[in-house]
Amino acid sequence: MRRRPAVLAALSVGALGAAAFLNAGGASSHPRAVCGIERWAVKTLQDRPRLLPVRPTTIAYLVSRPPPSSLPATRLPFERHVFRVHAAVSLIRSEADSDLHVVLSDGQRTMIAEAPSGACDARATLARRTQMSRARAAVQACSSATVTGVAFFDYHHGQTGVAPNAIELHPILGFTCETGPRPPPPPPPSSGNCAPSYPDVCIPPPPPDLDCKDIPYRNFRVIYNVPDPDPHHFDGDHDGIGCET
Repeated sequence: MRRRPAVLAALSVGALGAAAFLNAGGASSHPRAVCGIERWAVKTLQDRPRLLPVRPTTIAYLVSRPPPSSLPATRLPFERHVFRVHAAVSLIRSEADSDLHVVLSDGQRTMIAEAPSGACDARATLARRTQMSRARAAVQACSSATVTGVAFFDYHHGQTGVAPNAIELHPILGFTCETGPRPPPPPPPSSGNCAPSYPDVCIPPPPPDLDCKDIPYRNFRVIYNVPDPDPHHFDGDHDGIGCET
């Protein structure tokens, strides 16, 4: 019984130490995130690679690179290149692995860039973690952006905006929007004949049946918890985005 004060003191010191660890940015400094698995160390620079200097290029060049015959868990030689492209950002969305999925377009071709969550890159160097965090915070939709990122070959599984060779800039290391953010689509009128499946734009339900070429809207939300969801079939891949560019 005489040892109880010492035990309590030890527990108190342990609790204070744990609190100090958390306040200093320990394991709980980020909200719990779901991170990816496939080639994850490569995607998030947790393999701590020696990257090559930044090289300006174009989407046309990147999407024409020959894809590898197979994808190892480790980094490919071409994946040490860092590229900078100028492109329009046509889509940004959060993915199940906590990445920001960014679709880049040059008007004819598209490719993907990804910005990892700071909760999923703990084994990368501090300098790279800071670089990735700042780039992710800067990402926004705009008609002209400069995007810097590391070349990465992903598995091709029908991702929105995927290049023919599945090349990506992953992770994004720098992002600058050179124009103002894209203006939001005009809101639907307060009253009118608007299909409820498209809440951010006003598109009348059929008839007639409309195609994307018949309307001025692109990359708008499509919801399915309404009567007669997506009556015009604008969301062909059922990812919640209509008339994707």
